[in-house]
Amino acid sequence: MTRSPLLDISPCDEPATVLAHAPASATCLPVTVCSIPGSAELVDDWHPTPKMLVAHSGSGRRWYKQGSRTLTMQTRPRMIEIYGAGLAFDRCCWEGEAGLCAVVEFTDEHVQALTHGEIKSLKLSTQHEVFDHRLSQLALELSNEALTGLPSGALYAQGLSIAILGLLESGYASGTRASKPEAGQLSARDQRRLMDLVLGELGTDLSIVRMASEVGLSPSHFARAFKATFGVTPHSYVQSNRLQYAVTALREDGARSIADIAIACGFSSQAHMTNLIRQHLGVTPRQIRGQV
Repeated sequence: MTRSPLLDISPCDEPATVLAHAPASATCLPVTVCSIPGSAELVDDWHPTPKMLVAHSGSGRRWYKQGSRTLTMQTRPRMIEIYGAGLAFDRCCWEGEAGLCAVVEFTDEHVQALTHGEIKSLKLSTQHEVFDHRLSQLALELSNEALTGLPSGALYAQGLSIAILGLLESGYASGTRASKPEAGQLSARDQRRLMDLVLGELGTDLSIVRMASEVGLSPSHFARAFKATFGVTPHSYVQSNRLQYAVTALREDGARSIADIAIACGFSSQAHMTNLIRQHLGVTPRQIRGQV
């Protein structure tokens, strides 16, 4: 069994730093984009207001200590943490690949302003390692708006904020989240298995047949269940992860050739990766590398 670093870790690297912040207003929830260090330690971590944290990039392991209890968890892209008001950890440690995290807060004042008093207080129950494609997609889009100065305007940010509130209020407030997946959706266990498969085998042929066999479903049943669960097709989901991994590698591994990164991410060629990055992000791999 791996020894928990809570017992002997020394602080290293820099603690999480704020990269961007959009303050609360009548049209937007307060959202912050923070770095996730490669490894670090935090003592007396207290969260007075309800909040949601969504990993944008980076992966690794985390250990949270509360009294005599130690929680051992993972971090991976699109993983959600939901914190109820007053949550406190005696000590937090994490180690792995550095990344980014979006943090959305829900004070009563801002919740009431956005819902015109329809929701007085968002009483969230603390939940760890949540997988909800719609919720993570909304939060990451809102964080992207914050990181780029709200280029789409206040109305767009308001719509994202209200959609986030609606999903949380209906599915996660006061422990009301359903314990079972809706009909036709994948279970939480199968979602984790598929996310591990995709992240672990990006460079291989991740066909629908391969993914369906991982959770014991026929390809046709799997395709329907996957779309109902994640909101996108298996192909789009895999492609999104490949693009995200490629962007991270381009920024952080300057000694590696673009062609090598393309193959490692599962693209058929450097040209294939370049075309998709240009199509989805509006830049080329060389431009991404030049941003470092």
